[in-house]
Formats: sequence, structure tokens, C-alpha cells
Amino acid sequence: MKKALLTLSSVVLFTFSTFQVRADSVLTTIEIGNGSGGASGVAANPATNKIYAALPSTNEVVVIDGRTQGIAARINVGRSVRRLAANVKTNRVYGVSCDFNTASCTIVVIDGRTNSVIADIPIASGSSIGLQGLAVNPVTDLVYASDADNGQYIVIDGKTNTVVTLVPVFTQPAGIAVNPKTNRVYVVGGGFPGEILVFDGATNALLANIPEDFGVEEITTNFRLNHIYVTQDSGSLVVADGGTNQNITQIPTGQFPHGVDVNLLNNKVYVANENSGDVTIIDGNTNQVLQTLPIPAVSPGTVAVNLATGLTYVSDVSSDKVVVLQPN
Repeated sequence: MKKALLTLSSVVLFTFSTFQVRADSVLTTIEIGNGSGGASGVAANPATNKIYAALPSTNEVVVIDGRTQGIAARINVGRSVRRLAANVKTNRVYGVSCDFNTASCTIVVIDGRTNSVIADIPIASGSSIGLQGLAVNPVTDLVYASDADNGQYIVIDGKTNTVVTLVPVFTQPAGIAVNPKTNRVYVVGGGFPGEILVFDGATNALLANIPEDFGVEEITTNFRLNHIYVTQDSGSLVVADGGTNQNITQIPTGQFPHGVDVNLLNNKVYVANENSGDVTIIDGNTNQVLQTLPIPAVSPGTVAVNLATGLTYVSDVSSDKVVVLQPN
């Protein structure tokens, strides 16, 4: 397997034996702004032990030190960024910004070493919904963005910061995720009915369509279990098998589940429930709910697990806070 997956796997395997499935609690709350707006996307780079949070109201991406939970840097990106993804191999961070007045979006590229913007990739999206998902495959160094207005996903070369191809989806794509081990790309079809579309990352050929109920939104994968996790507005998490491309189960969550991420150290799944102010924590081995954890957030949004520490970061889209969870 290529170096990037080995890097990610080594983080998991090196620390896996030290982490047990234990209850979580709130470690701290990080104020990343001045109270003028909500924290949007959040992403973690376990290779550098840095966490990135988008602050749209100030056009900043805030860098959090995963060791101290303090703010390490503020990056003025010159535009309102709402979604983030990090590449553990190249130490680059990607953010999505859309301007509906001009019917255009931009993918901002940040150098994680210098905390500076090194590229702006223009995307001709529509004026209604824009780019709804962002994902990175560290093995192939490709970046993926789902374009809801144009019914496609966009593939970007991480080396040249240029668009490689546009892949028709023929539905209204929402979240997007990658399994770096199998090189599969998963696109959530957020229309009626809902679906998970499975693409070959090497050819961008459609391999399978997994039917879902209406209202599926965000997605993540667990390459250790080869499982796919999709949040559903009605209050559940869909679990699908990446080997068979079949649904496994639906797990009840809180109200209006939004962000989702997986802790590969112990296979725990974290779902942020935007309307109930809590996080549903699920055992990925058994698909059983372990706990429903209330957190000090008005509207829990996106989730990122830092594999360097096992801590989980949840953004609050209604305030400038990032809540940090720890296993007890």
C-alpha cells in the first residue's frame, strides 16, 4: 500500500492497543472567534496533531494545537469558508467557499506547514446550493467536491491544484467521502428517494447504487471495517457495507443528525445532532448506541476525530465554539 495509507494506518495501529471503548465526556470548549458567527467545517490532521476550524464570519480558518487545545494560528483566506478537509500525506488543507451572487465557488488550498493560502481553485457552480461535500484521498492525492447545482462531483489533482474531470451524478449530490484503501468514492444522493452512489476512484465509473430513504446528507467511511456511514434527517445513521454495497442497518440518533466521523482507534462513530444539542456515539463493531452525550453547543455541526490523540472535535454552527470530547 502506498505511503499515505501506511501513514494513516501507522497512526491507527501504533495507538490502537492503548485505546479502549470507554464513555466520552466534554474535555473543553474552544472559543475560536469573538461571538460574531458560527464555527463551520472542522478537520483534523493526525500527522501534525493540528485541527482546523472554519470561521465564516471573519473569513478565517483557525488552527488548533491538538496537544494544548489552544489556538496556534489564524489564517485569513479572504473568503467565507464552510467545509474543510485535510490531506495527512501532503499536509494541505482544503476549504470550500461559495458566492451565490456570482454563481461561483472556490476551493481554497492551505499549506499546513506555513499556514498560508497557496492556491484558489475556481469552480463554476450554480447560484442555489453550491458545493455540498469535500473529501481527500491521501493515497492518490485527489480532492473531491460534490456539486449539487450541476449534478456532478469534481475531481482535483492535489499536486497541480487543477480540475481533472467532472463526473455526472444524475442526482442532487450532498456529502462525499473516500475509502483510501479500496479507492472507492461515495456520493450521497440527497434527492427523493435518497441513495449512496459508489464510484471507482481510478476510473470514476459508477459501480453501484445503494437505495436509501429521503433526507440522507453527510457521509464518512471506516476503511478498517469497510463500512459507510450516512446521516439521515429523520433521525438515524445509515450503515452500509463497502464490500457488498448493501445496507446493514439504521441506528437511531438525535434530532437532525448532521456531521459524522469515525475514530479508527476503536471504531466508535460520532454523530452531531444539530437540533438536539448532543452527540450520538455508536460502537462500529456492534452498531449499538453507546451513549448520547449532551454538549455545550447550540447547533452541533461537523465532526472530526484526531487519531493522534483520540479526541473528537465538534463545531457549533450557531456560535464560534468548537467542543472537544475525550474518552474517560
